[in-house]
Order: sequence, then structure tokens, then C-alpha cells
Amino acid sequence: MIRDQWDGKEWQEHCRRLLALKDGVEIQFIPDRFRGDGGIEAYCFDGVGYQCYVPQEAYNTTALTDAQKRKINTDVAKLCDNPDKTKALIGDVVLRRWVLLTPEFDSRELVEYARMKGEKVRKIPRPFWCHEDFEIVIHKDDIFAAEMATLYGQVAGGVYMDLPEPGEDDLFAAAEGGVAERLESKLAAEPALAQDSVALRSYKSMLLRNYVRGRQQLDLLANGYAAMHAAIERRFKSTLNGLPVELLGTPGGGPVVVQTLLRRLTEDLRHDAPGLEPVLCEELAQYAIAHWFVDCPLYFPVSSA
Repeated sequence: MIRDQWDGKEWQEHCRRLLALKDGVEIQFIPDRFRGDGGIEAYCFDGVGYQCYVPQEAYNTTALTDAQKRKINTDVAKLCDNPDKTKALIGDVVLRRWVLLTPEFDSRELVEYARMKGEKVRKIPRPFWCHEDFEIVIHKDDIFAAEMATLYGQVAGGVYMDLPEPGEDDLFAAAEGGVAERLESKLAAEPALAQDSVALRSYKSMLLRNYVRGRQQLDLLANGYAAMHAAIERRFKSTLNGLPVELLGTPGGGPVVVQTLLRRLTEDLRHDAPGLEPVLCEELAQYAIAHWFVDCPLYFPVSSA
């Protein structure tokens, strides 16, 4: 599984933008540059607190869940161990919920752990910052569907750019830049294409056109929809950085991985940038695959069978 590889600062900024759209002046953000954030990233005056967290290098469910448990334990302890500081931070607000915002979670154990920790907090001779119904909750950013649509460019009718097919001059320029040569070298590592020169040339031509067209589409998005463009670029980086690990574990399975990647990227882009028309999401996913063929140094691993 390719995990959503958010950088911690990127995720924090992403969540803060969504929360600002959702709650406006009813939310207080807490800076963490000096002496940390005290176990809470932001809180609303209705009693909901938020902490943003991205586990680093958590490439399986166990590592991911363990890291998230440690985060809950560490930050909730900050609230409990220093009740006077917590009170100074949140004033007269009484916390009913402490929400861990994380890109993904895969195990019911994390939910069970959150329930257990919430019960323990409630059993403490009740600190004056804690509501009697206090709970710890885990969420992803999909609880902010409306805010995601606003932030990443939802417009009437959706965004689609009906660009003409790349002209011969565009393709020639890409070929002169070494793109076509790198494509052919990468594709030739796949046995089925290496044995069929016609199929190899056809596939190379398709990828070259996808590469040039996608580059043009991204340039237009960067100029007209900056936030949406940033979300797309982050998705590309996240997915393609994890692709070598998946390929290395799938000897001889390059075509299968590519088709799976196309479907997954299309779906992820529809989530990340809901203002994009579905057909544009698929075209950008095709560009991302072509881009990977051009720029990634890794070749398809060949099966020993």
C-alpha cells in the first residue's frame, strides 16, 4: 500500500486552513514555535480541541497505529500534567472533545485506545479544563468535505481545460530534451514491450503526449487555481515517492501496478481537488505516470520466472 506521505508542516497548514474555513473567528490557533503547543493545536469555543499529526516512516499498519497511540498519550498527558497551564491556554473553555487529525488510520485498535485514554482522563479528579463527557476522537480530513471543496477550487460546473492535442513542435521539443529517449529506455525493461517494437513505440508515443499535455494543463492550473495546483502537486509527490517500494515488491508486475496506480491517482485527485472535472483528474493521473517514467531512475523489476 502506498501511504499518503504528508510532510508534518504541510499537514498542519492544510488542517489549519480547513479549520479556519469551518469555524472562522470561533477558533483559536496556538503557535508551537516557542515551548510547543501544550498538547493542543487549536480549540473552538464550543469545547472542541484539535491536534494535527503525521507519523513519519510509518509504512505498515502496526507502525502507524503505534505512532498515533504515542502521540495521543504524549499530548493528552501535557494537558493533564499541567492543568494550570492548560487553563491559562484555553481560559474558560471546557474541552468536550480532543480530536487527533491525521491523514489516515487503519486499525480499530486506535479507536479502542482513544476510548480507554478518554476514560482515564475522566477518572482523574476532574481538572477544570475537562468536561465530564470528555472524549478523544480520531479523524481524517474527509470530515471537512465542504471546506475541502471551497479551499481547493470547487466552481460551478467544475474545472476542465479543453486543450488541443500536443502539436508536433511540442512533441519534438520534448524529444529533443531527452524525454522520448528516457521513456524508451524505461519501457524496454518490461519484457512484453521489449519483445514487441510496435507496441513499444505506440506506448512511448502515448506517454509522450500525456506528458506534454499534462505539463500544459498544470501550467494553466498554477496560473488560475493556485491552491488546487498545490494540492495536485502534493498528491503526485506523495504517491510517486512511494511507488518504488511497491514496484520492488512486485517483480514482473509493472503493467498491473501502472493500471492500479492510474485508478488510485484518479480517485485521490477527485478527493484532493474536488473542483476538477473527473475527466481532468484522469488526464492528470496519466500525466503523473508519464512523468514518473521520464524522471524516476528506477526500472520495472523483471521477474526471474
